[in-house]
Amino acid sequence: MPQLHLFNPGHEVEILCGKSHYTPPYTIQKMAADLELLPIWYGGAGSFTLVRNGKPSHFISSLPKEFRPRFSSPMILNLMMKELYKRKKLGEKAKLPPLTASFWGLSPRAIAIFNELKQAGMNIEIPEWKEEYAMLTRRQTAAECLKRLQENVPITPVVKIPEFFSNINDLEKYIAGNKPPFVIKTPFSSSGRGLFWVNGNEIDSRAVSWINGALKKQGTVSIEPVLDKILDFAVEFYSNGQGEISYVGLSIFETQPQGQFIGCMLGTQETLLQRLNEFISPEDYVFLVEQIRIVLLGMFGKSYTGYMGVDMLIYKTEDGNYAVHPVVELNLRYTMGIVAMQLCRQFIHPESQGLFRIIYYIYDTLKEHQRMQMASPMIIEDGKIRSGYMSLCPVGPETHYMAIIDVF
Repeated sequence: MPQLHLFNPGHEVEILCGKSHYTPPYTIQKMAADLELLPIWYGGAGSFTLVRNGKPSHFISSLPKEFRPRFSSPMILNLMMKELYKRKKLGEKAKLPPLTASFWGLSPRAIAIFNELKQAGMNIEIPEWKEEYAMLTRRQTAAECLKRLQENVPITPVVKIPEFFSNINDLEKYIAGNKPPFVIKTPFSSSGRGLFWVNGNEIDSRAVSWINGALKKQGTVSIEPVLDKILDFAVEFYSNGQGEISYVGLSIFETQPQGQFIGCMLGTQETLLQRLNEFISPEDYVFLVEQIRIVLLGMFGKSYTGYMGVDMLIYKTEDGNYAVHPVVELNLRYTMGIVAMQLCRQFIHPESQGLFRIIYYIYDTLKEHQRMQMASPMIIEDGKIRSGYMSLCPVGPETHYMAIIDVF
């Protein structure tokens, strides 16, 4: 059944709120608006992408014609609602095939958006929200995943499992009695958001303010040691909700020093594995992926349908060796790594590499976009991008968030 895709970043905050009618923070609203066309690149031909403005047609017509047969087709929400209600009033059915709702991340608010279309007359299959999903999305589930993995697999050295605190006094005792630095995290957050770094054995007034605010909003926080990170990577899976979880692929990504997502490496899976194999052998990687899949199967196999990404990292131990942290985060949603994989399989020349990045500009976004277009014009070879710069979404005077690729 064809899918109707919705890009709803920050769905973790929507889950925390728990309401279907909820207004996200401005930054999340702005990202969702600026990048709403992103699913045309990963949704696949024959699917649809739900958007709110009328820019997609002009933008798509400006892209190489070789790409268009591989795109998900844009569907403008307001126009579709008018058409559906018009036909419903006339007793006619919508001229669309039956569809399946597909979210960036499942949340009560995202389900409500699709339910409006269904009430207007669209034949669309929408999953029901279960409170279990909220439990599965929080960081405690990732910690449990790490615990089960280390019980089943002889990972050396053992990674310290995050500890959770619901009051600041107990947290201060932990910080005073353990070796810094630390990172404190809120249970519902992703992509480097909801993190606070502590470099010593005491917390200052700024830290106290952040922790108290996090406890007030979410009830608890976790803390774990900061490792000497060498490389961020993620293993992507898909769960069919019927007891099967399959390996989708590998992604290698970059983050800022404070953990915020920057972008993903573009390249074939063979190229990415070569990079990762500088630190972990092919045999160890295959073994680790299978053990994680088994743990995920036991935790999510029949309760969650959709993509999931397990963020990991390579770090340097005190004796100078390389080791793997196998479960830094667990993302029950589409991920930028999955988008990067789809881009590579559909649009990037197999002999090229590059970066897929999410960039935020406070001002002059359009001017910067035009500068990069001039500096690195796109070259197409065999129907795919051989080199150059391209924005994956429309860029205008009001744009702040960009999803771009640099191919070389």
